[in-house]
Parts: sequence; structure tokens; C-alpha cells
Amino acid sequence: MRTAPLLLLLTAVWLTGCSIKQTVTPAALSSELAPEICTIPAIGLRAGFNTSYQQLLRDKGFSTRQLAPGSNPSRCALSTTYTATWRWDLLLYMNHADIRVYEKGRQVGQAEYDARWGGGRPDKFISAENKIAELTHQLFPDGASGLGVVAAPIAGAAPLSADAYRQQQLQQLFNEGLPYDEYQRRYRQLMGE
Repeated sequence: MRTAPLLLLLTAVWLTGCSIKQTVTPAALSSELAPEICTIPAIGLRAGFNTSYQQLLRDKGFSTRQLAPGSNPSRCALSTTYTATWRWDLLLYMNHADIRVYEKGRQVGQAEYDARWGGGRPDKFISAENKIAELTHQLFPDGASGLGVVAAPIAGAAPLSADAYRQQQLQQLFNEGLPYDEYQRRYRQLMGE
């Protein structure tokens, strides 16, 4: 009869050693950013994760532009990288997801779900789509609202001349870090070509 309490104790110790963790640092975004976000999936990421995440971003008011896997996040003013892995344990389940947000190449937010040490816990068998939605909502609680706000002109400041305004627009275009073709297209638009 001593084996039952010992077995119960060992089971409790084993289950408490298994953990599932989720940590989210909401993205702190500057209001002057345009509500466009470049998405950079990990190499070999399941297509369903990519599709779900991009749609969730659009639902939150962002326009998305996908870059090639492994692209540098500093290529866009606002970008996000994301990866996830799946494991098989009676069922296929998502055991890890990591989403990071970058503003001008500097990380400003992260959401991570980690069930790699979930062991015998049945709650590791989650809906990946629901978990991606939860992480996205926590990472971008306000979505794209408040982005694209241009600072009000300084009272009493003289309006910019057409040439000065064009120079300001060209500088902003340069700072966006666009791919060459996109930069050239928008440059020609600004120059009226």
C-alpha cells in the first residue's frame, strides 16, 4: 500500500517539471510609422502559420508586404519575423512559436509560446490558429491605430517651399530602406516622372 502514495508523489513531481510558457512584450511603435509591416517568415515555416499571421495583421489594420525568408528586418521601417515548430506525440501539435517585431531594425516587441518542455501535459495539444491569434492580439493590442500620424506643424513656422517639401519626401523615402525596385518606383512618383 505504500506504492500508491509514492506513485502519486512521483506523478506530481513529473507533471510539475513539465511546463508550457508564454511571454509577450507588446510592440512599442512610433506613431510616425506608416501602417505597413514587412513580414519575414522563417525558412521552412508551415504555410498555414504564414497565411494566418498575415491575415491577422491585416485584420488589425496593417498592410502587409512579404519579404523572402531570412531577409534582414532593417529593410523596412516596420517588420516582423516569425517561426514555429511542430512535434508529434500521438497528434501533431505546435510546440514553439516566436514572433518578433522590429522598428528600423531594432526589436520593439516579442511574443513566444513554448511547449517544448510540456511533456505529458494534455494542454499542449492546442489549436495553432487560435494560439497565433492570441499572440498577435497581445503583441499588437491597438493594431495599426495611431500609426501614420504626422507631427503637427510648428505654430508660426513658414510653410515649406515645393523644393523643400520634395527634399523632405525624398529623405523619408530613403529612410524607409525599401528594395531597389520599390525605391525607384516611388522615387519616380515623387519626381513626377
